[in-house]
Amino acid sequence: MVLEPSEEAFAGLTAFAVDHKIGSASLTAIGAFERATVGWFDLNAKTYRKIPIDEQCEVLSAIGDIALGDDEKSSLHVYAVLGLSDGTTRGWAPA
Repeated sequence: MVLEPSEEAFAGLTAFAVDHKIGSASLTAIGAFERATVGWFDLNAKTYRKIPIDEQCEVLSAIGDIALGDDEKSSLHVYAVLGLSDGTTRGWAPA
C-alpha cells in the first residue's frame, strides 16, 4: 500500500488492516516521513518515552506484524530504523 504524504503512517496502516479484516500478517516497509515520533521503552516506568524527530527522515528498515488484539480488531506492532540527514539513525518502537 502507498500512504498519502500527509497521512499518519501508524494510523493509516492500522485503518487498512481493520478495514480489510487482517487478523494475521507480517509487514516490511521503506519510504520517508516529513517528521516522526519514535519511542524508547522505559522499563522502570513501563511506558514508551516519545522522542520527536522534526525533520524529514528516511525509513531505512521497518518490520512488524498485524495480529488481532483483545478487542478482536487488527493491531499493528512495528519497529523501524529512521535515517536522518546527518547520517545518524533513530529507532522506532510502538509509541
